[in-house]
Amino acid sequence: MLLTDEQGNKHFYMCIDDTYKIPNSKDEWLPCPNCGEKPVVWEYDNGRFTACGCGESVYDHFSIRAESVMSVYTRCDGNTSEYDCDGLRKNWNHWVKTGEKLFDPKYEKDGLW
Repeated sequence: MLLTDEQGNKHFYMCIDDTYKIPNSKDEWLPCPNCGEKPVVWEYDNGRFTACGCGESVYDHFSIRAESVMSVYTRCDGNTSEYDCDGLRKNWNHWVKTGEKLFDPKYEKDGLW
């Protein structure tokens, strides 16, 4: 996916076009330490993902994740008070600073998706 910013600079992202979007608070996201791009995001009921310029293809790319609202809803018996609407940005910025993924796909087996 190719995006042009306000200054006319072009940015290439490894992700599916029309699925990932520039986050609303884009200035609060740190750039990827590998490719230098700030991420685009895909957030929906069952998932929250980032994409940057890293990866092999639009289907095989690096991503940081956060627990979805439906996962919280299911895990908490219909209560979503534990849902962190800023969790994806926090997870991305934490990974940029430390290299540690706070939410990893291994958790999917435990019902967090």
